[in-house]
Amino acid sequence: MSLVLGPIHYWMYGKIKTTEARECAIVTAYKSKYGAEAEKILEQVHRKYPNPDHNKSLEELLANKSIHQGIQNLLIEGETREASIVAAFCSKYNDAAEVAVEAARKHGVSCGKEAVTSKGLSIPDCNSTSKAFEVLGDYHCDGMPCDRGAQILEESDKHTTWDHENCIHESYWRNAGADFLVMCTIVNGWIGGFGEGINPRITYRREKAIAAGDPKCLSCFEIKE
Repeated sequence: MSLVLGPIHYWMYGKIKTTEARECAIVTAYKSKYGAEAEKILEQVHRKYPNPDHNKSLEELLANKSIHQGIQNLLIEGETREASIVAAFCSKYNDAAEVAVEAARKHGVSCGKEAVTSKGLSIPDCNSTSKAFEVLGDYHCDGMPCDRGAQILEESDKHTTWDHENCIHESYWRNAGADFLVMCTIVNGWIGGFGEGINPRITYRREKAIAAGDPKCLSCFEIKE
């Protein structure tokens, strides 16, 4: 029986592909920084966590699986592989975390700029932190729809804050052997870049983080005056 996929399934898959694209940006930065040695490290990682097959459609990737479980597996595989790559390079190079954070930030900027174009955002849209956060939700993979992801605490054109009561990503990152705070910083670098890509005047702050020992995460988009 063929799968019947709806908009929410393709929406989730689009977010997963954004995570995979961030991973590719980090890999490219590692190859540029560390040369031939990077290829050896990646080969070892990919023996355990193979690259995704982008030649297959979502329907093909979900064959013989329930839709929910299949999409969740794709999410877990992507986040685990990215974390495994970061962990492998951080175990060998002292500056590997910084390289990954900067690569993630630059990728976030490109995603933010792409969102402005693809969604036809107006100047008022781009000047609103509330709108930037809304659009972020179409790109940033923050668990499955049934998970409690980011929750808005305060929103306006100039200042929008949100929190997480638990980290959906933590178990994937830890299972991959990655440092929890390093991975959190990489993702937050990407979020900051995304806001910057929508509007260079948007700044991002990670005010609290479970990975840093806080009881919850607290984040903020602000417009520079």
